Amino acid sequence: MSTEVETKTVVTVDEKKEIIETSDEKKVIEQEEAEVTAAAAAAAAGEKEAVGKESGKEAKEPIPPPPPRVHKIDFEKDVVYLFQFSRTSVLPSLSPYCLKTETWLRLTGINYQAQ
Repeated sequence: MSTEVETKTVVTVDEKKEIIETSDEKKVIEQEEAEVTAAAAAAAAGEKEAVGKESGKEAKEPIPPPPPRVHKIDFEKDVVYLFQFSRTSVLPSLSPYCLKTETWLRLTGINYQAQ
């Protein structure tokens, strides 16, 4: 006779984080949708100010996007900064486009720094 055995699926830490993040995102989306529908209903009824006072919450402004990451803070004037993959012992760059650009900069005599 064979018996059936249920195997429990193993959830990794990354999967747990994703599950928590998606559930948090769903909650935030549901709250935003509820606020939008409440605001739309209040606007239709002409009671927009009354709803704001009753709930005690002010309209949230959208969060501005984070500033872009800059690899170098103090830029010099008239210097081209070439951001590329790290150098190897054989090649200046693994990317043919970066290699071509660096060669062109060297041939034309333009002041550059490879990052």
